[in-house]
Amino acid sequence: MSIVRIHPVNAADPSTLAGAPLRDPQWYHRPGALSLPAPPPLSVYVHLPWCLKKCPYCDFNSHEYGSVGATPKDLPEQRYLDAVRADLERSLPIVWGRTVQTIFIGGGTPSLFSPDGIARLLSDLRMLLPLAADCEITMEANPGTFEKDRFRAFAQAGVNRLSIGVQTFDEERLRTHGRVHDGAQARAAAE
Repeated sequence: MSIVRIHPVNAADPSTLAGAPLRDPQWYHRPGALSLPAPPPLSVYVHLPWCLKKCPYCDFNSHEYGSVGATPKDLPEQRYLDAVRADLERSLPIVWGRTVQTIFIGGGTPSLFSPDGIARLLSDLRMLLPLAADCEITMEANPGTFEKDRFRAFAQAGVNRLSIGVQTFDEERLRTHGRVHDGAQARAAAE
C-alpha cells in the first residue's frame, strides 16, 4: 500500500496550486488519483462574454462590446475563437477519450456572434473532440438579438437548443431590470 500525498488547494492563494500542475495530464492519471472503470462523459461550456448592454443584476463575466452604434461586426470574434481553439487544444490531454454529451454556449450574449462564427466554433469542437450522435448543443440568446433567419443559420451550424433569456413579458419590469428588449420582442422570440 502506498501513501498518496494530498495537496490542499486554496483558490485565494495561487501558491497552493504549485503541487497540482493544471495542464499536466500525468497529474490526473497518477497512482492514487481517482480511478474510474471508464472515462466519464464530457460536457463543454464555451463562454462568449459580450453583451449589447451589461444588465444591472448580472454577476457573470460579461462586457458591453462597444459604444452606441456598435454592431456585432465590431466584436473581436475571430481572435476570440482562435483563443478558444488554442485553449481547447492545450486541454486535450486531460479530456482525451471522453465523448461530449452536451455543449453549452453561454455568456454574455452568444447570439451576438455571427452564424459563421458559431459554425466555426462547433466545427473546431467536432474536429478536436468526439461528439455523441445526440449531442445537445445549446446557445443562450437574448430576445433583443432574435432574428428568424439568423437563428435558422445557427441551427444549420449545429445548434439544436436555445436558452432564450426571457425574465418577464412585463414592460415595467423589463425597464426596471435594464433589459434591451421589450415584451413584444420576448414573445416573438419565444414563438
